[in-house]
Amino acid sequence: MTPQANDRHTLASVTKSLDVVEALWALDGAGVTELANRLEMSKSTVHNHLTTLERKGYVVAEAGTYRLGLRFLHFGEYVRRAQPLYEASESAVEELAAETGEKVFCMVEQNGLATAIRTGEGERSVETDIRVGTQSYMHCSAAGKAILAYLPDERVKAILDRWGLKRFTEGTITDRNELYEDLRAGREQGFFLNREEYQRGVTAIGAPVLGEEGVHGAIVVIGPAMRLRGDWSERELPNRLLAAANMAEISMSFS
Repeated sequence: MTPQANDRHTLASVTKSLDVVEALWALDGAGVTELANRLEMSKSTVHNHLTTLERKGYVVAEAGTYRLGLRFLHFGEYVRRAQPLYEASESAVEELAAETGEKVFCMVEQNGLATAIRTGEGERSVETDIRVGTQSYMHCSAAGKAILAYLPDERVKAILDRWGLKRFTEGTITDRNELYEDLRAGREQGFFLNREEYQRGVTAIGAPVLGEEGVHGAIVVIGPAMRLRGDWSERELPNRLLAAANMAEISMSFS
């Protein structure tokens, strides 16, 4: 589920409707009872939200099972293509996935979260819970770190104040000073690591896509920790990743 920050200015009814939408996506469709149990809402409340969403065309009902409607396609495609890096990263992401055999993502920052806008599948791609549109905390993401490292200090502080440093594994960085040091080291070497900080057994390496106006986003390679280690991950993989990021930067300059 999408990370959530506490905010007293939110509307409870809107939040609940969006929780229903996210649950339908996560469950690949569900009935009223299943949604009520998952969201800890009454069945009548869930049914009211589903009925409203259905009448607006965002949800469809099939034999008692509710699913997200095709109306989301229109907005999703518009939002994705509105990101300049989506088009500019196409060749870089696909070629890097083919070269490494691993899963590759292009991610951007929005509302203080790292959001995947494009993915490339290598022949050895590992299954993860990250897909196009998935948002994740930036402090435990290689792409997130690559972006944080090049944002203004005030922006970094605002992001950390809002979302905090949630622990996912024993490797997650939960201290700000330690994170700042990790970002500094990443700037020096040109790439950023996620050493099983979000999910055990999964390692990632990310590089920023930079431009005159700042950081556009990042490209990241994700794979099993046992595979992304040694000389391959310390020398050849970073070089290929940096070349891909540079390719995206050049494409951005002409977009």
